[in-house]
Amino acid sequence: MKQPIRTLANSDEIIVLLAREGDLSPTQIAEQLELPRPTVYRLLDGLSSVDFTEPVRDSKARLSLRWLRMADRARTSMREWRDASVLLAEVVERTGQTAYLAVPRDDEAVCIEWAQGHGIGVVELKPGRSLPMHAGAAGRAILAYSTDLDHYFAATPTRRRYTDRTLLAEAALREDVRLTRERGFVVSDGDVTEGIMALAVPVLDSKRQVIGSLTASGLAENFVGEQDAIREVLQDVAGRLGNLSGI
Repeated sequence: MKQPIRTLANSDEIIVLLAREGDLSPTQIAEQLELPRPTVYRLLDGLSSVDFTEPVRDSKARLSLRWLRMADRARTSMREWRDASVLLAEVVERTGQTAYLAVPRDDEAVCIEWAQGHGIGVVELKPGRSLPMHAGAAGRAILAYSTDLDHYFAATPTRRRYTDRTLLAEAALREDVRLTRERGFVVSDGDVTEGIMALAVPVLDSKRQVIGSLTASGLAENFVGEQDAIREVLQDVAGRLGNLSGI
């Protein structure tokens, strides 16, 4: 029984890696996951046979479009967020910035809904995509209100650097958690993409447990002098999003 479970676990690691990094060769996958290359070739053949991955140029693999259909179905099944799109559209209308709703999954923040702002479309998160908790406003807002920080740091001894502003050290992240809890929101200024700023607030249920985060993101220059107003909109809408969950 252990071998099928190990095969599924390795396949899942490949899928997560491709989702995070984009197109990769079998050699690159083997190196990053520390798996034998023959194992990676075998797993990619299996994933391709069920249309989870597809071959692309330079002998690389990528996730297939099937994941988009699966993501749409998964979002549809999340009935607790069925009216979220209306509220995200309200954030766009009131701030002009792109809005997105993310929920926690393992050590990541996964976008389940978004609404395009009036500016240039340069947001990292779109439905189905994820970012680690340490990078970006969405994940940092969720992390700050998580109940088991010690588990998070133990489970993520290494963290990906996106820019020179990405928070990596445990001490820096714990200070960010403290500051976020103190003021109730997160500011992300170029820690995932240079020149992009985001504000995020937690989405809390009736028991004051974090169930997601609401973010407004756009060009940093468009946030100058507008941060307080954007924060107020996010906190207003996040309160109503929390009520949608019914928890």
